[in-house]
Amino acid sequence: MQLRIEKPVAHFLAITLAPECGEVFKTLHVKRAGWIRMPEKLELLRKISGLGDSYVLFYEAETQINDCFSQFIFPENTNKRLAQFDAEVSALSEAEKLVILKDFNDDSNDENIGAPFKDIFMQLKALPEAAQKELDTLSEDAKVAILHPIKPFLAFIYATFFNSIALMAHGQKLTTLVPLALQGNKKAFCQAVQIDRNLLVGHPYFRDTYARLQTGENPNFLDDISRHITKPPVQGRIEYPALYSLFATLDTFGWLDDFTASEILDMCDEAGLDRYQNRIEDENNLVRRRLKYRERQKIGF
Repeated sequence: MQLRIEKPVAHFLAITLAPECGEVFKTLHVKRAGWIRMPEKLELLRKISGLGDSYVLFYEAETQINDCFSQFIFPENTNKRLAQFDAEVSALSEAEKLVILKDFNDDSNDENIGAPFKDIFMQLKALPEAAQKELDTLSEDAKVAILHPIKPFLAFIYATFFNSIALMAHGQKLTTLVPLALQGNKKAFCQAVQIDRNLLVGHPYFRDTYARLQTGENPNFLDDISRHITKPPVQGRIEYPALYSLFATLDTFGWLDDFTASEILDMCDEAGLDRYQNRIEDENNLVRRRLKYRERQKIGF
């Protein structure tokens, strides 16, 4: 059964993530020949926050990724209250959850530049080298105290982004491929590491399996893995990076086909997507772009 967050939350996340993830998609073809590298500002935060490669563990269950978002939106809830918090959130209606999201967004930035994610991006862009060095001098406990609210956000962003890439490239999310790999599915193992090579470092099963294969056990499987990790996840040009990012986000949460063309056009406007540049001047063009996305998805991007 498709695991889905509520429709208003999917709407909120799609318009929030589309511009930033669109920039990442744009560089895949133009600068990196299909190889994925997250923006330096995010990689820096991932390093100094202590998150590292541990976010790949959340691929084992999609509910864990959604929990990261909940922890970021409601930072006052500690781990001790997480079980209680999950029950409280589950009892809220869609409208109540959307009100909370909008209130958080409105309070996050006096200039109303958009979502709380953007506020973090803006702060990070202004982070001087001296500030990073100062953080490096702090104890691990001090770093955790300062950056703990950001870690769930980073885990959610990384896991959601790579989930969408896997859905585009293989028609299955990493939250499907990784559990299959844990059950011994070699094809799923290879497809998963092609999308996110950090699995070979941050996930014990993938790391241990890959290390064991280096000793000569099952050379054919090792060859298959090698072929996949030397092949870029995105091998073609993404014509409309921000638009496809919006599509991919909705698709990741299982809502792409349930929003009407009119609703998605409104979302594109909210996200600041240029209708002419993305060839979505009207609903008919939007439908054609969505069909094209589905066609490309079947053969891989």
